[in-house]
Amino acid sequence: MDTKEIGALADTIVAGRLSRKPMDIVAATAGLGEADAYKVQFAVHDRLAAAGDPLAGWKVALTLPNQYEPLKLSGPVFAGLFKSGLRTSGAVFEPGYPIKPGVEPELVARMGKDAGPGTTYTADSIKAYVANLHCGMELVDNRYADVSRMSGPARIADDVLQAACVVGTEIKDWQKLDFPGLKGRSVLDGKEIGKGPGSAVMGSAMISLAWLANKLLTHGKHLRAGDLILTGSVHPPAFLGGKGVARTEFEGLGGTEITIR
Repeated sequence: MDTKEIGALADTIVAGRLSRKPMDIVAATAGLGEADAYKVQFAVHDRLAAAGDPLAGWKVALTLPNQYEPLKLSGPVFAGLFKSGLRTSGAVFEPGYPIKPGVEPELVARMGKDAGPGTTYTADSIKAYVANLHCGMELVDNRYADVSRMSGPARIADDVLQAACVVGTEIKDWQKLDFPGLKGRSVLDGKEIGKGPGSAVMGSAMISLAWLANKLLTHGKHLRAGDLILTGSVHPPAFLGGKGVARTEFEGLGGTEITIR
């Protein structure tokens, strides 16, 4: 894709998102490759920032082969988080947005310093760049006429269904956690709707965070102090059947709660 085509597709995606109505971008993204999808994603970020909604961090998504291989992707992917989507536990979402909400239990890292170029980050070394770690929730939005027809690159271009990052309980002494052994789950009005282990996040949330730091560098970007990072979900999105109180939690650590009206 040339610069003009990338810009035109970014304009289409931004217009669809700002409309807060189900959008159909299947035809517009037909034939989109993975490399160009990230170029479109970055162009979307630039347009949203210009409209007053800057990036506030990043997310890691599709962390398991059974998630990314059916979408014909080479591996896990990343996407942006936006200032407008940052919430704390207890947040209330009014009718109309997200259009079709889903929840995922994730650890949220707040970066304490830049993870810039000049080194290759590992699960151990990336810890020194993290200021705080929280139990958290990603709120995703199936904002498409038919999500089953959305290719992997199309999802990358539109930030992989990202709607909100909800920050919950801060985890003390998080450096000592058995990250692969963590147990997370989602519930709606007290009924469990999804669960999974910490190992589902590329083996460990710190592995995924290091992967993100390294991957961003290949795109000329890097993690910055103050960024919030959704490190990846322990289970696929649990889409909500209607309104109610949704909670994500990690056994023994705490949780995050929202109300969908």
